[in-house]
Amino acid sequence: MKDYSKFIYIISFSLLIAAFFVTNVEIGPENAIISLFFILFLALPSFIAVLLWLGWRKGLVLLISLSIYALIIETLAIYTGIPYSEFYYTGLIGPKLWGTTPIMLPFAWIPIFIGCLYLASEIKINKAGLWSIIILSTFLLVISDLVLDPAAVALQLWVWKEPGIFYGVPLMNFLGWVVSGFIASLLGVSITTSKIREVKPEALSSSLLLIMVFWSAVNFYLQLYIPCLIGVSLIIFIIWSTRGRVGNFEV
Repeated sequence: MKDYSKFIYIISFSLLIAAFFVTNVEIGPENAIISLFFILFLALPSFIAVLLWLGWRKGLVLLISLSIYALIIETLAIYTGIPYSEFYYTGLIGPKLWGTTPIMLPFAWIPIFIGCLYLASEIKINKAGLWSIIILSTFLLVISDLVLDPAAVALQLWVWKEPGIFYGVPLMNFLGWVVSGFIASLLGVSITTSKIREVKPEALSSSLLLIMVFWSAVNFYLQLYIPCLIGVSLIIFIIWSTRGRVGNFEV
């Protein structure tokens, strides 16, 4: 496949406009179907990049394994409060499995993880092995959530039973992301094995870029300026890490 970076940037600009309407137009459960297509649309570039990078067999193993993991850890958190603190999803994010966990959760979370894993693997540290990728990937996942959670809570996509100090998000949530992110990173590195250190398509980070653009803009329009600034910093880091070729699907 060719380099589609130009289209990724065009979509990014469109997301700035979409974020304005999301924050200024009342959205009810009846509009949840729009959220489903939106989540799928943002996830598609990174999913395609994974399959081109690892091949259909290993690529599907990675995506399915991460999907199962995401659903298990999220359902556990909803029922027990571990590891994120007690919360529940509203009806704005679409149908739920077991009446608790959004069906679309893997499509919302996996692109973020894939992008963070790619970025972590591109950071060069002398004499550092796979553990550096696992630790850096975990760190980037937490950074991503600092952007996502405040905006999602403000839009009431999910609700914390005991709101916390960071724009209503409890500190335990971010500690939970350290735990769940570390386990996910272990899983991701174990499945990709040596290929994680080899040349990879920059488009693995394309969905993460789109997601950060959208949620950073949402934060801006909601006047949540610290999460917005964190998101913009991550966007700049993605573009720098990919040398601007964020839409390159070639290995």
